[in-house]
Amino acid sequence: MSKLSGKIGRAVHENALSERVGHAVSNVFLPSKSSTLRRDAIPEHVSIEELTQGVLPCLLDIGEAMLVTGADVNLVERLIRHVGYSYGATKMNVLVITASIIVTMRLPNGREYTQTRRVDTTGATDFAKLERLTSLCDECIRCPLAPTALREKLDAILSEPFPRPALYIGGILAASFFAVFFGGGVVDGVVAGVFAVLVCLLLEYLKPYAPNTIAFNFVASFLAGVGIGLVAKVLPGLSIDMAIIGIIMLLIPGVAMTNATRDMIAGDTISGVMRFIESLLWASALAIGFMAALLLTGAGDLQARVTALPLVQLFTAIPATLGFALFFDVRKGLLPCATLGGFLTEGIYLLGTTLVDNIFIPCLAASIFGALYSEVLARIFRTPTSVFFIISVIPLIPGRGLFYTMKYAVQAHWPECGEFALITFQYAAAIAIGITVVWACVQTWQNWRDQQIIKRHGSPMTRRPEESTSSSEAE
Repeated sequence: MSKLSGKIGRAVHENALSERVGHAVSNVFLPSKSSTLRRDAIPEHVSIEELTQGVLPCLLDIGEAMLVTGADVNLVERLIRHVGYSYGATKMNVLVITASIIVTMRLPNGREYTQTRRVDTTGATDFAKLERLTSLCDECIRCPLAPTALREKLDAILSEPFPRPALYIGGILAASFFAVFFGGGVVDGVVAGVFAVLVCLLLEYLKPYAPNTIAFNFVASFLAGVGIGLVAKVLPGLSIDMAIIGIIMLLIPGVAMTNATRDMIAGDTISGVMRFIESLLWASALAIGFMAALLLTGAGDLQARVTALPLVQLFTAIPATLGFALFFDVRKGLLPCATLGGFLTEGIYLLGTTLVDNIFIPCLAASIFGALYSEVLARIFRTPTSVFFIISVIPLIPGRGLFYTMKYAVQAHWPECGEFALITFQYAAAIAIGITVVWACVQTWQNWRDQQIIKRHGSPMTRRPEESTSSSEAE
């Protein structure tokens, strides 16, 4: 009787621990690379052929879709690894970079199977789809699905189109209110909103056929810049700069830059550097397109630089952030919290500027708050942290600094160019350091928690010999 009680007790512990691990994978609070849930056997309802020809291709499809919809490399690698272990793999080697995914799965019979995937990056950031993909992985980790059921659920997620109303309404809100946020007037906001429709049309109908994002950014910014330059001839009071900055915010690669920083911090240096360089090329194409348009229309003359009042910035950050939440297809139930994050982050930044006479420290404080806020909400709602963090720090993205840096460079006003280049760098560095500080603290806590789980429950959570090296060596 005591032996039976002991077995029941161990089973309860293992089931509870399995559920905890499954829930943890739903967000960034993932088990560390040195510990993972082992099943030690392929599920009875899955054959080896189904595993290698059904599940493994699904893992590659999931990883590709997650990268395209806004996930960082570290999250993709860990989810693929954990799903593979849940299906009975004794070892999972996963390498993800922005352009490729390589997965090697070793089965209990000792045989290894490797598949690769070239990542198609023509998709759009879609946080609602990213959530559903993460939930599908969570479901497989807790209770592995039959390969046919996994494929059906995955195909249903991938076939869901990006909601057009969210794209257009979000684009109009974001461009209009960011034009005002950075110092424009009502007319500037209206014009930015009108040309946001053009950008959304190009995203919907041109981007799928563009050779790459660099070419698309150049064409989209050039066409929008030409249109704004021509409208300025009819509306002499229009601030061309502010209208263009509103459009820049829609196209600036903020998600890619943020994920590049996260990848480098997590030790995925190759992926992070590749994504960061790619982001710089996208941003450069964007700026060059606008500058070419201004030169063509003769609208590139210097205009007086204006800055909105702090209260105007604080309250326009609400609709601007909401617009981006819609533009990135954040789930409806998360819209209030995501929007509140942008408002609070901007509020902390503005408060910091009244206490400190520089940009870097207030931006750093706001970035740290945004990262903490995102980690807490990701834990509550069991979503990837990016869903909240990207939206929360949108008001800190230096779209204005990027525009003026390129504008003054084209006009050979080098002192002003250097001034705005430094401002842009300070914003970007503060956001990156803010992510670093919070990520390091969270990862330290996670590693400590994993070790406590291992000490208490032992058998379900074990350290694999092949993963016992340091995280830097593993990467």
